[in-house]
Amino acid sequence: MGLTLPIELFEQAKRTMISQNENVLLSWVTELEEGSAKHIFDQASGAFKGERFFWQNKERTLRLSGLGAMDQLKVERGQDRFLALHTRKEQVLRQTVTNSEEMACGAVYFGGFSFDDEHDTSPEWEKFGEGFFYLPLFLVTEKDDRCYLSVNIWLSADDVYSKVEAVMAQWEKIAAAEVTADPEVACILEERLAEDTWLRAATDVVTLLQEAPDMQKVVLARRMRLGFDGFLSSSRMIAHMEEQQGNSYCFVLENGASTFFGATPERLLLADEEKLESACVAGSIARGDTENADAILGSTLLNDAKNLAEHHFVVEMIKATMERFCEDVEVSANPMLLKNRDIQHLYMTVSGRRGEAGMLDVLRALHPTPALGGWPQREAMTVIRLKEEMDRGFYGAPIGWIDSLDRGEFAVAIRSALAIDTNAILYAGCGIVADSVPAEELAETAIKFQPMLRVLGGKVHERT
Repeated sequence: MGLTLPIELFEQAKRTMISQNENVLLSWVTELEEGSAKHIFDQASGAFKGERFFWQNKERTLRLSGLGAMDQLKVERGQDRFLALHTRKEQVLRQTVTNSEEMACGAVYFGGFSFDDEHDTSPEWEKFGEGFFYLPLFLVTEKDDRCYLSVNIWLSADDVYSKVEAVMAQWEKIAAAEVTADPEVACILEERLAEDTWLRAATDVVTLLQEAPDMQKVVLARRMRLGFDGFLSSSRMIAHMEEQQGNSYCFVLENGASTFFGATPERLLLADEEKLESACVAGSIARGDTENADAILGSTLLNDAKNLAEHHFVVEMIKATMERFCEDVEVSANPMLLKNRDIQHLYMTVSGRRGEAGMLDVLRALHPTPALGGWPQREAMTVIRLKEEMDRGFYGAPIGWIDSLDRGEFAVAIRSALAIDTNAILYAGCGIVADSVPAEELAETAIKFQPMLRVLGGKVHERT
């Protein structure tokens, strides 16, 4: 027997609609006896391809799969993007009738922001705007070894219960659908874009930093392009990321024929009712091909003055920001190693008691951290706009989810790529400081392309 949305909740929504004289979002949450967010994502390929998202946290204790766009927000140039999402979320909350306050369930918005809302937008990023979020029709939430279904339906004065029945019939059809494996595709083109231009920019930035002692760091990013002999599959991307990129967030955001995806190690902000937490991830070195070689590389990173200085900028900035919004701020002990398949980083955490802090206010203040922008922040961003001849789009920017009660989690969208039909654009960056050697920094960005190259089947240069 299929799931039935309670008619009592529908009638409550209709009464609320009459009293408020406006449409109502009916958000019903129920626990599923069995289910998998990834499996539902795959089952919905036919019905909702181009209108799905997937999220898995670093600890793999939370997975979200969203299908369909019951509400969509695209932030246009000139709008305050964080305020736009806050305003939409609060408006929808005021119009919502729900049976649950379960975290990461119900009226959850998922999406991301652009890295820099003052940069000219390139054609491949135009449909994402300065921010792109949507509230799904169906949301499957896996957490704490339990699985929940959220159904979000806008109701107007003329709607009757048969509308709800039609939506639930659509869910049953998806839940019963067979998963058809998408065909494998081969990478037939690999193009590293504008390396000479990037080297010249890095050289200019090194000179600038040597002549401007008040500036400590500027992050420069670059791109590469891959071409394939068929259309890229979100389901295969997720499967490859889960298999290959442990200790990382896994995200996929579909927008028509475009898909932004990645496996990032870096939390920007986690918010529950009582606590806010951020992670300081900066400084990097490759992994070794043996346990001993890996340990030597890790020890080198932990004792490298340049990388320790880069990490220190991040820790100090995040700590100062959290102290603006939180009480009892705590910073974890000395830097430790965060190891991914191809890269290892220096890692610490900063947390505090939340109080009245709004999640999006804190997110605005944190972005971009020195790990993705540089330090001081404003001056570094000015240099990036002058010297970086590309649009980062959502690369390096916040991506994640926020629920109706202002709880959620955002990661920094590094180790990421934008897929469009049969092509993909990969992004990577590194921190330039006064004693940087541009050729060495270029080699570091090549290491940072590796995770998405693996995911997409491009040519991976194995570590030695």
